[in-house]
Amino acid sequence: MHILSEENNDKNVQTKLRSVQMNIFWFIVIILTTIIASVVITAISISNNQERAVNVGTDTRTEFAKLYSVYDTLTENYYEDVDSDALIESSIKGMVEGLEDPYSEYMNIDETGEFEESITGDFEGIGAEVMQEGSKIIISSPMKGSPAEQAGIEPGDQILAVDGESLEGMTTTEAVQLIRGEKGTDVVLTIQRGGGSPSDIAITRDTIHIDSVTYEKVDGVGHISVNRFQQGTTDEFSKFIDQAAEDDVKELIVDFRYNPGGLLNEAVTLINQFIEPDTAALYLEDNTGAQQEIVTESEKNPNTESFDEVYILINEGSASASEVFAGALDDLTDVTIAGTTSFGKGVVQRTSEFKDNSMLKYTNTKWLTPDKTWVQDEGIAPDIELINPDYYRIQLLTEDEVFAEGQTNEKVLSIKVALDELGYDITKFDDNFDAGLTQAVTAYQTDKNLEADGIVTGETTTGMLSDIREQINDNDAQLNYLIDYINGDMSIKEIEQKARDNAPHIPPVIEDEQNLNNDEENEEE
Repeated sequence: MHILSEENNDKNVQTKLRSVQMNIFWFIVIILTTIIASVVITAISISNNQERAVNVGTDTRTEFAKLYSVYDTLTENYYEDVDSDALIESSIKGMVEGLEDPYSEYMNIDETGEFEESITGDFEGIGAEVMQEGSKIIISSPMKGSPAEQAGIEPGDQILAVDGESLEGMTTTEAVQLIRGEKGTDVVLTIQRGGGSPSDIAITRDTIHIDSVTYEKVDGVGHISVNRFQQGTTDEFSKFIDQAAEDDVKELIVDFRYNPGGLLNEAVTLINQFIEPDTAALYLEDNTGAQQEIVTESEKNPNTESFDEVYILINEGSASASEVFAGALDDLTDVTIAGTTSFGKGVVQRTSEFKDNSMLKYTNTKWLTPDKTWVQDEGIAPDIELINPDYYRIQLLTEDEVFAEGQTNEKVLSIKVALDELGYDITKFDDNFDAGLTQAVTAYQTDKNLEADGIVTGETTTGMLSDIREQINDNDAQLNYLIDYINGDMSIKEIEQKARDNAPHIPPVIEDEQNLNNDEENEEE
């Protein structure tokens, strides 16, 4: 029994082992079948629908479903090979352009490099700040001493084309890539000024090194020009404040004309030169209306106390960080602002750089002065209005255009204004090329050893414009007006009237005429 019982037990154990082996076999078969089925189903799905762009995204972010669908449709069905990276880049650009914000843009790797060059102060180009207004590329400010300024480019000029290539539909970054180039090469900008007819302006590119701050002493008055807010601007400014104090000047002019702005932190530290620490320099307001106070952090420069009066000189090319500084000192001190109304840029941009070194620059806040004034589209109005003379605003003339007696053309007035400033007798200021103008042109040509035919074209045009540009460079009208007032030669009323008297024929172009009003953006530097 015992033996029989052992035999029966052995048989039962063997039977159980065979059962376990059979179960493991079928388990493995089921697993393999499941895997194969999954592979087959996936393969069928891919063959029917191809690879989806981001299925997870369409499940969790339904607003992107159309975007993914368009991407998939183009990559699968377009009749030629598609550069998928180019589709993604252009879709990002289009998304940002949909903001219709002239200050927001997506920059690829090359464009990011150019942007970073511009804030360090060295690049090759013409030296002009551009922005986008609707579909237009607009000069916001030519830089002082730059090829653009020397060629007569003015704030508000619209760039229609570069070397004959239309800028319609381009972003500012794309336009800048066309405008920039190797030092010594020429670029032709097709410019429209106000309601005038387009003109081609040839400009020779150069290395643009922006000395962000310069200093001179003029008739006993200290004159510090801040040309741009870039890395190190405050350090440069502080040195010149110390120099002005050492020169024992009692009146100081801080000049922001044609300063398009730049780094906000540099503007705050520049304000701090005049303002005690822990003082609100400005406020940043986000899209919820929440406001962040930006305060000065350091001790102010004690040498700023050595000046009896501080004046800020601005014009229509003074924007952004320039207005932050002017607005802060206007609210916090008894500074006097002179010149013409500033540009009116009351928003701040932030940058986000991606792993591939591309960059998104976007507007993320408004900025407000310490008294919580928003300057957007309004600008900062001067306490002393100093309008530039007429010859600063003459129409763009090209050497290919021909002007002769008997013609009626809006540019004829500019020719008359230019020759009048150069000392030739003009008695009637209008759009008619009359006998008197012929005599003045002939006299100019004779003095310049040109063919004295009384016709304005070719060398006569280029010579006349060159002489006017030299006159502007040698005689800074607004600065001279202000210094005359500071030195007691004239009262505010008298100096403002003198400025108006010198601008009787070509009135200043207001913002609406320059298409600089952001409310008119239609979609867009």
